[in-house]
Amino acid sequence: MDNDLTDAEALRRSLREPAQFAQVYERHVAAVHRYLRRRVGDDAAQDLTAETFVRAFRGRARYGVQHDTALPWLLGIASNLIGDHRRAERRRLAALERLAGSATPAQGEPAVAGLSPELVQALRRLPARDRDALLLVVWGELSYEEAARALEVPVGTVRSRIARARRRLGAVTELAPPANAGAVARGGSHV
Repeated sequence: MDNDLTDAEALRRSLREPAQFAQVYERHVAAVHRYLRRRVGDDAAQDLTAETFVRAFRGRARYGVQHDTALPWLLGIASNLIGDHRRAERRRLAALERLAGSATPAQGEPAVAGLSPELVQALRRLPARDRDALLLVVWGELSYEEAARALEVPVGTVRSRIARARRRLGAVTELAPPANAGAVARGGSHV
């Protein structure tokens, strides 16, 4: 196995040699799992991470080889799987809201440092499309361009969705657009 291959090359080779797909898996499984864990919790994240890679393996022939990294594609698959689990996400956000309001999280629950009950409520109220774009950039640590590829929408759409989400969240958090928002938007940097 050639570890110097880009994701695109490994995916292309995996069509003839399926074992090459392992490189893509090894490079990105932690990031995909981390993103999913933050979105749906530990239990569902394990299953959805596995399903993300199963779907990626099955759909690897359709991967856009013009992109060297497969992470945005994988997070796009993960986001689509989350769409199938919206009810669980709503329950998780409700639990985060309760945890954020308590002094200490219950045993076995993730720490919610920095998430006030008001912030979690505001996240729950965001339209799913706006929330997906925002969380791909903030929790998934993608650039606007990578989030656009993950969501299969133009980068301008991602910018609009994140701007709407930031405006809605501005009352409860520091996510309101900074004074240099125009420069950040043009550069495609993270929120």
